[in-house]
Amino acid sequence: MSMSQVVSNKSLKALDHKPTQKGYIVDEQGKEVQITAAMIRSVCHQLLNQCRSIKN
Repeated sequence: MSMSQVVSNKSLKALDHKPTQKGYIVDEQGKEVQITAAMIRSVCHQLLNQCRSIKN
């Protein structure tokens, strides 16, 4: 394998790697709990329902 192929392959692998970010909250017992996509969706739905129930 030539040097350019090696560099090209490593570059492609680096591009495939998607950065991830993790967030945590602290529960009532002081334990760190990772925030999940399901938790975010749930809160968004709750907030949307509250906004829909507001009467002007």
